[in-house]
Amino acid sequence: MMQRVRILLLIIVLLIGVVSGCGAPGAEQKASPAPKLMVFAGAGLKDALPEVANLYLQSHPGVKISFNFAGSGTLQRQIEQGAPVDIVIFPGKKQLDALEKKGLIDKTTRKKILADRLVLITPKESGKVQDFADLASPGVDKISIGDPAIVPAGEWAKETLVNLGLWDKVKAKLVLTKDVQQVKTYVETGNMDAGLVWRSTAATSSKIRIAAVAPAKVHRPIFFTGAVASNSKEKETDLDFLRYLAGPDAARVFTKYGFSPLSDVK
Repeated sequence: MMQRVRILLLIIVLLIGVVSGCGAPGAEQKASPAPKLMVFAGAGLKDALPEVANLYLQSHPGVKISFNFAGSGTLQRQIEQGAPVDIVIFPGKKQLDALEKKGLIDKTTRKKILADRLVLITPKESGKVQDFADLASPGVDKISIGDPAIVPAGEWAKETLVNLGLWDKVKAKLVLTKDVQQVKTYVETGNMDAGLVWRSTAATSSKIRIAAVAPAKVHRPIFFTGAVASNSKEKETDLDFLRYLAGPDAARVFTKYGFSPLSDVK
């Protein structure tokens, strides 16, 4: 009798173990939420970055990536006001510095991703402007640049014009914009005689002509730098995506859009 009791108890214990074991995998198999990244990026990346992201997603199908493109100053204000963000990618150092100072990005994650050049553009069929010096000529009435206070391309445009000795000669002709894409649109539509934009911004348009490339010696190097937001809940995926953006597969796409590899910048 006691032997039967022992056997019965053993069977019960084994059954409990089996039931518990069956429950565990079910819990483990419960799908984790797919990582969702919100990327705030400078307007100059509007064309290239989604294409690079699509390449990344081919090998990371569970990840979802959304974008908010605007001038760096505009994006900085949105982040300071509490907008949800996981990754920031700006050409402007001062905007990243301001976010870092307020503890809104993780300074240890700041990473240079790619480089660019500043170029002078005109409407495709216009012959008024052939070089920077022509901006001061009487026949040139309107020149567009991003607002230097909030748009990195405008900041670099002003630095270039100052160092070329042209700022005081042309500042009355300047039309300031909220981002670099608006400069391109103004020139494409013929509303401006010329504009200063990133080379990558100009590379995607068939309606404009690059009249000149700013000499590297007249402005600081132009880098697009990424960083992870301090309150991001997807930091491991954030860092993986930033590493991908600085890698060879992404570089091939960025080069197609007029950006320069970091190795080209001295």
